[in-house]
Amino acid sequence: MKRVSYLAVIVLLGSLLSACATPQNNHDPIEPVNRVTDKVNDNIDRVTLKPLAQGYTAAVPKPMRTAVSNFYDNATYMNTVLNDFLQGKGEQGIRDFIRFLINTTLGAGGLVDVATSMGLERHEEDFGQTLGVWGMSQGAYIVYPLLGPNSARKTPDFISATATDPLFWASFFVAPYVTIPLAALKYVDKRAQLLDASDMRDELALDPYVFTREAYFQHREYETYDGNPPKKKKIDDDGWEEVDFDSPSIKTKIHLEDTPPADELPPAPAAESVEVAMQSAEQAVVEPETPAPAAGASVEDQAISAEQPAAQSKHYVINLSSHYSEVEAAAEQGRLARLGVETEIWPVSIDNRTWYRLRSVERFDRAQARERLQSLRELTGLTGIWLEPAEH
Repeated sequence: MKRVSYLAVIVLLGSLLSACATPQNNHDPIEPVNRVTDKVNDNIDRVTLKPLAQGYTAAVPKPMRTAVSNFYDNATYMNTVLNDFLQGKGEQGIRDFIRFLINTTLGAGGLVDVATSMGLERHEEDFGQTLGVWGMSQGAYIVYPLLGPNSARKTPDFISATATDPLFWASFFVAPYVTIPLAALKYVDKRAQLLDASDMRDELALDPYVFTREAYFQHREYETYDGNPPKKKKIDDDGWEEVDFDSPSIKTKIHLEDTPPADELPPAPAAESVEVAMQSAEQAVVEPETPAPAAGASVEDQAISAEQPAAQSKHYVINLSSHYSEVEAAAEQGRLARLGVETEIWPVSIDNRTWYRLRSVERFDRAQARERLQSLRELTGLTGIWLEPAEH
């Protein structure tokens, strides 16, 4: 009864928080509380679960760890079967139920995944996804003590997952010295599966809390739509503009297809006024090259030539892309790393919105930047790469 009451309180709390969540606050109306809980969870994890998971991974051979993971996946699989039918996926529900029966019997209680080799693939369904299929929004982001990231929509899944878990019901009939170690091993095994992901987050994320929150919502959306979430309007252009090396006209960094007709464009600024106009908009301009003055040149020409070394000495960073979320930026950073391009994630705030830019770790003078810019476009396939003066 205590467990049921506790779950009921959680559901009620999630419902109240759902009413407070709005797109403007990133579905995180209790962020200060969530951050404290996340910090506590992280500290507990570092001194308990993570060392246990690392020891478990080091001591237990991979085939045995796979068997343990198979056992727990199969033991909780009836929650997937239940939500198959609740979502109207009758055929998938029947196949998943057959999968459960095969792995439970022929697979020695689920230790061996026999069903996959028979063409019965594994699915992931829960009551949070079911509510999403029924039209309920994600609601508020909630970090529960010990349990970690969750949302108002997924919170009721505690009930359906518990009700369909045979290990939970076995705890009423089997001695605690059997069920408690089984429950502990379940969480150690799950934590071991997440070691690589958590290490990546700690290494790449500027703000691990935001990274986890965004990754959680994106993953949940992916699962709710069975890997085919609706396409969103492109918002990966943060509005930064540059002046091309060889042209005085201004062009947008990424979206050239949205350029208005020529008769609607403002007249191109004179070459000598570009720098002033762009600086007033807090944007950088790359100075055009100035040829050396010919013999007998005027005093004015010689003065322009004398200023050239100062322009050449300015250093630049190369921005490769701009992303709405740090998760997307980290994913692209990984792709570029596989191409041998080393980048860093750099957050910028524009119009009260934070963008995450991927930019070169190296700094270049003007001549080097021009050469590197072209080689990066060819190597990465990114045509919207642009320059920015390096901070001093």
